[in-house]
Amino acid sequence: MGLFGRKKEEKVIIKSSERIIMEQLKNDDDEYITALAKQMMNGAPLILNFEALHVDRANKAIAFISGVVYAISGHIVEINETTYLFGSKDLYQDGSIEEWLRTNLT
Repeated sequence: MGLFGRKKEEKVIIKSSERIIMEQLKNDDDEYITALAKQMMNGAPLILNFEALHVDRANKAIAFISGVVYAISGHIVEINETTYLFGSKDLYQDGSIEEWLRTNLT
């Protein structure tokens, strides 16, 4: 190795629970829902509450996000009647989501 050898790059690992996006949806605007879906596809788990939406609008948003979850082989968890956790297939890989759910929802 010469004088100007490369330093080893340290890999920073961000836990799934640190990337959670929590939203109470107030509209079903296509651009807004699509932006949330893109964030989920990039690894951010979504906790979405649909309580403020009319049933038809909530169903539209849930159907779209669920389709994205299916396409990426992800997971959906019902937290309560109006709140769901959506995430990619790697959602539970580090164990931080289970811990977050236990800590924050019990």
